[in-house]
Amino acid sequence: MTAGPMWWEATKVGAVLLDLENPDRVLYRTRNYLHTPQDSYETNGFVPNVPFPCAELHDPETGRIAVYYGAADTCTGIAYGYVPEIIERIKSDSELVPGDGETVR
Repeated sequence: MTAGPMWWEATKVGAVLLDLENPDRVLYRTRNYLHTPQDSYETNGFVPNVPFPCAELHDPETGRIAVYYGAADTCTGIAYGYVPEIIERIKSDSELVPGDGETVR
């Protein structure tokens, strides 16, 4: 998860794809976010503008993923996506930062 630099900015959810053989290597990192708080239950609450992924369920038959996330530290939200589409989005919107793609020791 990536947070804005100032406390009043929204926390946003991004994603990375790691090397399967060497998982401390980041291969792809989303430039833009997969989820930002937009609805009132995400922007208003105990900690406004903060979505935080908590758990995911994967249905291997359909490839659908359900991501449960806390919304403004007040309620729980759920977002759905499909593995191939999510992977394509991460790859097509990737921008590595210094240290990505390197082996961490």
